[in-house]
Amino acid sequence: MSESPWPVGLAVSEGVANARSGRWVSLIIVVAVAWITTGVGLANALEVSTLSRAEEEWIAAGAFVMSIEPASHETGARIDVAACERLSQTDGISASFAVAVTTATIEPANAPGTLTTLSEVSPGIYPFLDVREPTGAGLVATATAAGPIGLADGEDTIFTRTDASGTSTPMRATAVIVDRAALSAGLEGSFMLPALLTGEADSCHVRTDAAHIEAVPTYVSQALSAPDGTLAIVRPLLSTNTYGLDFATAYSNRILTGAWAGGTVALTALWALVQRARRTRHAIYQTFGAHSRARLTMQLTEWAALSLPGATWGWGIATSLAIGLGADPGISLTQITLQIIATWCAVSIAIVAIALIPVGTLLDALKDRS
Repeated sequence: MSESPWPVGLAVSEGVANARSGRWVSLIIVVAVAWITTGVGLANALEVSTLSRAEEEWIAAGAFVMSIEPASHETGARIDVAACERLSQTDGISASFAVAVTTATIEPANAPGTLTTLSEVSPGIYPFLDVREPTGAGLVATATAAGPIGLADGEDTIFTRTDASGTSTPMRATAVIVDRAALSAGLEGSFMLPALLTGEADSCHVRTDAAHIEAVPTYVSQALSAPDGTLAIVRPLLSTNTYGLDFATAYSNRILTGAWAGGTVALTALWALVQRARRTRHAIYQTFGAHSRARLTMQLTEWAALSLPGATWGWGIATSLAIGLGADPGISLTQITLQIIATWCAVSIAIVAIALIPVGTLLDALKDRS
């Protein structure tokens, strides 16, 4: 029995030789790595993309939009337009605009007889809706209001404004149509005329973000309070989260966060079974001086030679399937890569433990049988 330790180079060569000579065993390991990494990566990519898409839709629907109104309209209280517009300069408020409800209607030239209610709004509506302000006069409408009359975005046409007294005034304006806007129900179905409002308005709309959603209501209620100190009323556009998820914790509480652990268990069990079937081979290595360090080097080399092609194959399959199924490409690449790296590293650590399990020599094996 040789007592001299194996050189590292010899152990590496033996590990590569085992990977090459494994035939069906090696193929099974490569395929298992590929499909398990495909599964854990694809599942996470689809789950996170679904969460991300739901959150984006929730935000687009007005998750962080608030409408501020006077405490009581009976007392004649209204909202100061200048104060409302200045809110957009406040940290945590990305946009704001004031709304003055009118009794007038608007009629586009391409749809005679089609009268739509008209609201006057401050210019802050353009950054609020994230649309470009036209060079001339503009008239803003949602697809809900503009769709039935065939009005297209960017269309320059004549609109006729009719006041409550019946006085009609023609005006040329460019239609600004937004597909989906985080606006109150009253504004969704009306046309909005951006104008340099002065004085007071009926309401103010502001948009904030997740980091400031708790603090902004108190601030704007005070900032838009009545002269007598009565606080304004703040109403969230979405009173409840109709998506049924708490997006603040949904990501960390995902069911598939630890999918890599399941993949680790499966691949570790497969590797342990293969090594158990090679008990006699390990005894031969031990007999000829391949002690724990050499066996560890051999197993890690063989694992790398088989698992890296399998993991790369799995990464390619998972990425292609995820993007093909509509998952966000950026999310897919991140989630699949992280899950595969976590699985591969965890299995590698487990293989270290397996390789360091004491192994007897051929003589020990013969003694056990006698």
